[in-house]
Amino acid sequence: MGKNNLGNPYQDIVNRFLKFENESRVLDYHFQYRNILIWPFIRSTILDSIIKTYLNEEAGLEDNIKQALGKHKIFSYKWSQFFHIWKNPLFCRHRKDIVYLNFSVGNIKDDEGKYYDRVHDAFVELYDNTAIIESAPLFRHLSPRKYKVYESDALDILCLFNEKIARLTNIDRKIIEDFIGYLKTNIPFAIEDRFWNVIEIELRRYAKNNKLVYQYYKKCFTNMAPKLVFVTMGCYGSHAACKIKVLKDLGIPCAEMQHGLTGLSHIAYNFSEIIYRSKEYQNYMPDFFLSFGQYWIDNMRIPIKTYILGSADFSRNACLVKEEATSKRILVLPSDTEPYLDLVAYLAQNFPQKEILVKIHPTLKKQYTLFRQQKASNIKIYIDGDIYEYFRRANIVIGDSSTALYEAAALDRTVLIWNTDRSIHIDKRIGHRFEDKYELVELLKDPLIERQKEKIRSGDIFAPDIETNYLNFIEKYIRE
Repeated sequence: MGKNNLGNPYQDIVNRFLKFENESRVLDYHFQYRNILIWPFIRSTILDSIIKTYLNEEAGLEDNIKQALGKHKIFSYKWSQFFHIWKNPLFCRHRKDIVYLNFSVGNIKDDEGKYYDRVHDAFVELYDNTAIIESAPLFRHLSPRKYKVYESDALDILCLFNEKIARLTNIDRKIIEDFIGYLKTNIPFAIEDRFWNVIEIELRRYAKNNKLVYQYYKKCFTNMAPKLVFVTMGCYGSHAACKIKVLKDLGIPCAEMQHGLTGLSHIAYNFSEIIYRSKEYQNYMPDFFLSFGQYWIDNMRIPIKTYILGSADFSRNACLVKEEATSKRILVLPSDTEPYLDLVAYLAQNFPQKEILVKIHPTLKKQYTLFRQQKASNIKIYIDGDIYEYFRRANIVIGDSSTALYEAAALDRTVLIWNTDRSIHIDKRIGHRFEDKYELVELLKDPLIERQKEKIRSGDIFAPDIETNYLNFIEKYIRE
């Protein structure tokens, strides 16, 4: 972590990756089943492997598989979900105008103790004939739920078993071998062997499971007959790519709602010219991207139509937290673990009269465990809860790579951005930048810290009138 004297290496990596993509033959490779294009499934993983090699981070993927199967989590959690047909969307016989494909990691608890998806569920109230299909890591669905949710566990269980039991066809084995060989020879980056192993594991997984996924969702969508489907993280490809291909083959429009950071430095929202020209690749992408505001549309390059929606989470909370915070608390949003452990300890030492609130992303359980080892009494570590709960308590927000920094700025919080490789995602206009923990402490001692030289208009980041925007959008497809 930290700056490189030659400029920001992350943006350089993204630019070189896009140049390679544009000049390469990556669109020539297909899986055997239905001649499905390989590149949408593995594009993000390859760039992630390049960046993790640069940052010397762990691969991670194989450990997740061992956690699911090697530790028998599939049996100890909810493998019996396979038989819960009332929660399985495959057995839904009711037609639905709108379907949402969600992940459980986006769920938070409301004032009544019920869980809802922070991105999508606000819109369920606006249109009744809606279904939610949710995937969950290790089948951990949170309950009780605010709205009825269908769970895709049965398919996920079948895929886990299929990965272990099914044999890779000779054709797919040769295709994957040739594809990886082509990448190793032509990609202009050093990628460590452990990451090539991850790439091969993912390619084998998709080659084995695409038929299961395709047929399962074809049956679901045929039964439900939706007029519009919202796909979480649709532009990423990966797990969403096969589902989107089903929708395209069935002629059902699909869209992605913005869930977090986007931008030209984010590979899921920046594509090369070859992707723009490829009608085949667009069969694996949503038809529409619904953004938080104009600011985000101006800072992405995607070959699909865009529409300004707004942020349900921001609209729901903005009026509640605008004036409540105090400067006696500092909120820290860590990305990398070790640098932030040191930063938080230094803050606690230099400001013993202030509470240092550390909000860990809900998917980073290991990071949460490490931060819990902090000894200072004025450090408070959290992993659960809506980020707006913490905005209510702290007037100063510190981080380097989170949509929450934009939310904090729009709520008139003082935002301090650590100038790291990751902070390329963050617009310099939303706060003050600092190079290290020493400069940060000096900034915090400055009584004029809350004065900004330049600001982005809040309405450009998070558009108003979100309900009207949503209803106007779906009116094109849904007729009462």
